Amino acid sequence: MLKIKNFSIRSGRTVNYFGIESIANIESIISNMRRAYIVTSRSAAKISGALNDVKTILDKYKVAYKVYDRVLPNPTKEIVEEVSMNIWRFKADGVIAIGGGSVIDTAKISSVIAECGGVVEDYIADPQRFCGSIPVIAINLTHGTGSEVNRYAVVTIDQPKTKIGLASDYMYPVISVDDPRYLVTLPARQTVYTALDAFYHAVESACSRNSSPYIVTIAEEAVRIIVEWLPKVVNNLSDLNGRAWLLYASMLAGIAIDNSRAHLIHAIENVISGLNTDLAHGAGLAMLGPAAIPYLYVNEYENLYRLLRHLEPSIQPTPSDNIKAGEAVKRFQQLVGFNERLSSYGFTINDVDRIIDTIEKALSYALRLAPIDISKEIIRDIYLKAL
Repeated sequence: MLKIKNFSIRSGRTVNYFGIESIANIESIISNMRRAYIVTSRSAAKISGALNDVKTILDKYKVAYKVYDRVLPNPTKEIVEEVSMNIWRFKADGVIAIGGGSVIDTAKISSVIAECGGVVEDYIADPQRFCGSIPVIAINLTHGTGSEVNRYAVVTIDQPKTKIGLASDYMYPVISVDDPRYLVTLPARQTVYTALDAFYHAVESACSRNSSPYIVTIAEEAVRIIVEWLPKVVNNLSDLNGRAWLLYASMLAGIAIDNSRAHLIHAIENVISGLNTDLAHGAGLAMLGPAAIPYLYVNEYENLYRLLRHLEPSIQPTPSDNIKAGEAVKRFQQLVGFNERLSSYGFTINDVDRIIDTIEKALSYALRLAPIDISKEIIRDIYLKAL
């Protein structure tokens, strides 16, 4: 496949700059800033070189800045509220997120709270609470989240213990950057986890009740690229062209869920990784996905056939191939080295009722977007098969 040339694209309120050295495009915003608050995790922004590049641009325009580098995977409300208070106290007129989904989501929610006040639960209880945000620049460091091109963000709460998604047009980054140079340092496991995250964004958006021919088209392209390029990148982590294509697939899948949203698999995973925040989101999805897809395929075989035929050409657009569809996904995951189970993260059969109860209490909105009616028995079966 040919190399991708640099380009820009608008998604919602976000202008995304894609390609090698596309980081230079943030100068148009930074040149008008006076005080920038940088949000990162402990090491990825430094190792990738992105943090140094951003600091160089900030110094060029004499912008004062402060760095918060303690965002963890599956960030909690406490982290989000700490960052929001720091942004407010620093009097930042811009927030720069340098990282994957956890970092970008943290920056997006925090920028809203810094502008509008309150705590995370206020925005869960009342979407009308969103009143604006400090402008966010998102420098994406993974090919999985899609958060750099959408209006969603996820945060872990305590009552009940789960991750929950927030949505607002105020959470679109003003500018985002997908520069594949920053991904060649992504470790092998995170390479697989994040690409599978994008894979499931594509799958669920294509069969959501909100789907459309447009969504299915871009979701299929995302899956086709992931199937072609993920095995190659796993075997050569420094493959810059491969990283670029996976990054492009992730961006497409991010746009797909921005317009269609995820549902069944994400709802279960959000509870599981909310209970154990050491579980990477993409890994959790991949544990649950092969058992969930047969249920989805029965009703959405025409749309899912278009995606999954790239994994297994013998799959047919008929409900009777639902088991074959799930098996094809499982084989692909094994091909790229993924064989993990929920039991490795301490989950047992005894957790299933608690998980079902939490989904029904906090995430029923997501289940309503699934193309089928989701019963307790379906959730139980998917969970038990992932143990």
